[in-house]
Amino acid sequence: MSNKPTYLPVQSHYHAHRLTASGTAEDAFTRSLTSARVEMNPHQVDAALFALKAPYAKGVLLADEVGLGKTIEAGLVISQKWAEQKKRILLIVPASLRKQWQQELFDKFSLRSQILEARTYSDLKKGGLARPFEVAGGILISSYEFAARKADEIHAIRWDLVVFDEAHRLRNVHRKNTASPAACLCP
Repeated sequence: MSNKPTYLPVQSHYHAHRLTASGTAEDAFTRSLTSARVEMNPHQVDAALFALKAPYAKGVLLADEVGLGKTIEAGLVISQKWAEQKKRILLIVPASLRKQWQQELFDKFSLRSQILEARTYSDLKKGGLARPFEVAGGILISSYEFAARKADEIHAIRWDLVVFDEAHRLRNVHRKNTASPAACLCP
């Protein structure tokens, strides 16, 4: 049994509003919380805060059980980075989830994103953009397979945030002779 407080939706909204009203520039996370169009659970807010406040970590792993809202947690982190003007954001997801991520980011967090796949990549190149992964001020969503093919280009960019959805797909990275093409994405 968890000793974390549980809040009714009305209580969550009250606390979010109170935090926004009393917040300072350092408390910008509260703006991300209140602008989200999603009902959040306290554990999701805690996980997002943990991810944002991990000063010595080069990254965090959000590993809740299925259905507990890892997408919401990641969305809160993405939303906060966006609010901080850190807009070089890359999501690497299974190909089947690209459109779902794009829709969730827009519906729940009012964040626009672009799916970068072979066709859009080629169109951007033909349109004169030498490095399509460097689309200014945009959240990019790519499949594991496409990102693996473009790993050198991805590595050349200083990202503000990279999110791997379904990161268990990278689990064999450190075993000899079993690394998948996506493994080359890990620093």
